[in-house]
Amino acid sequence: MARVEVVEYTDAVCSTAWGAEPQLRRLHWRFGQHLDWRKVQGGLIGDSSKGKAGWDRVSAAEPMRDYWKRVWRLTGMPYPNPMHLMLQSTDPLGQAVKAAERQGQAVGEAVLRRFREQIFVFGIGPQTREEFAAACVGVPGLDVARWLADYDLPEVAAAYRADWQETREPNDWVRNLKHDSPMNGELKHSEGHDRYALPTLIFRGSGGEHTVAGWVDYDEYEAGLEAAEPGVTAHPRKDPTPQEAIAEWGVLTGQELEFLCGEGALAPAGAVAYDWGEGFVYFSAAEARARGLVEPVGV
Repeated sequence: MARVEVVEYTDAVCSTAWGAEPQLRRLHWRFGQHLDWRKVQGGLIGDSSKGKAGWDRVSAAEPMRDYWKRVWRLTGMPYPNPMHLMLQSTDPLGQAVKAAERQGQAVGEAVLRRFREQIFVFGIGPQTREEFAAACVGVPGLDVARWLADYDLPEVAAAYRADWQETREPNDWVRNLKHDSPMNGELKHSEGHDRYALPTLIFRGSGGEHTVAGWVDYDEYEAGLEAAEPGVTAHPRKDPTPQEAIAEWGVLTGQELEFLCGEGALAPAGAVAYDWGEGFVYFSAAEARARGLVEPVGV
């Protein structure tokens, strides 16, 4: 079976991209052996303070919490409760992910996920090097000193800027899309530029290029993948047990646990539960230690 190129346009602070994590984890679990997956850091927010006198990271936090709570009702993924500290721009986060990718794609993906958890679970929008390091304690394979030094390299800034620009060159399919669902994938306009909605996935294979944009049901991802490479979805990997899921990803929201492992799935044995106010997030022992969490789930 030929491999399929997957391009994912995303951003750490995008609540819809965060909401799609369960779907994308399932897609990768089932078919990852056939996929060459590249994440493009889209740069959702250039400068939140622009044109807002007196803007600061504390006073800006709670209004974002209120918006993200509405998105939670759609996606089921946690919102910050409370939101302590907002970020001014997502550009530093995107550049930090590109710096982490110099230590391997898996390391870059782990840093991106940690940023998301820091925002949507713990309510802190990382903006500084110190906040980046605090969010990424214990990330497997991450040399923090090297990472923070690499952040300042011109080639890292250029790599992030290339991602930013690519996100603002949407294909004709998106430009012509009419989609009336919430958090839709239609062409977006922000800060004077057209861009892809986040997340947008593009699948490329022997069947051509197929785009899945915005908030969609999981089945649309499999359909896009199948269209790009007919037959690729015929033999999915069996969905994970809770123990396999926590071993694979280290952290599972309640939504991810049920979506990946089946409705009513029980928390993994030995996991540590964090009550974020509207449910639980489950951490492996190693991830819990990294966050200073200590109480295991009763099993």
